[in-house]
Amino acid sequence: MFYQALSGVSFTLLGLWFGVIQFAHGGWRSDPARHRAALHIALHFFLPGTMAMGALLAGNSDGGLLWRVAFVLGGVIGCAESVAFLAVRSGVPGFGVSALRLLDPLLYALVVLVAFVPAPVGVLTPLQLEGVVTGLLFLTGLCYVWLAFAERARPGPQRVPRP
Repeated sequence: MFYQALSGVSFTLLGLWFGVIQFAHGGWRSDPARHRAALHIALHFFLPGTMAMGALLAGNSDGGLLWRVAFVLGGVIGCAESVAFLAVRSGVPGFGVSALRLLDPLLYALVVLVAFVPAPVGVLTPLQLEGVVTGLLFLTGLCYVWLAFAERARPGPQRVPRP
């Protein structure tokens, strides 16, 4: 049930985010740093949605090879992207974004590591643990969106009146 909801909400928000990028003002498509940030935010909806679909396709299979492969691939792609994103100047300034940027590679690495957990940890199965980590990735994407919308408008070029 969780993965069904996560995939549906992730892909819905991904479509809405693409609409924001397309129609919003503020340089989300024209400023290279902001455009890069917008694509990074999009992955916070695309990758959890895709990994959730992998979990759904696996169904109740005993070994869970399908969901494990989906989570390893999603985690590796996300980790590579988030490490590369650390190397560029952020399109959205502030402490919150800096903290999220540092958290991203750790969460994606955790997605990969949990895919190799063979047995339940405490009361949680490996797939439930993946749900917790994937849910956190989704929430960090929502935090990025909130910080982007909470950003103050940038001042435009100042026009000096002619005498």
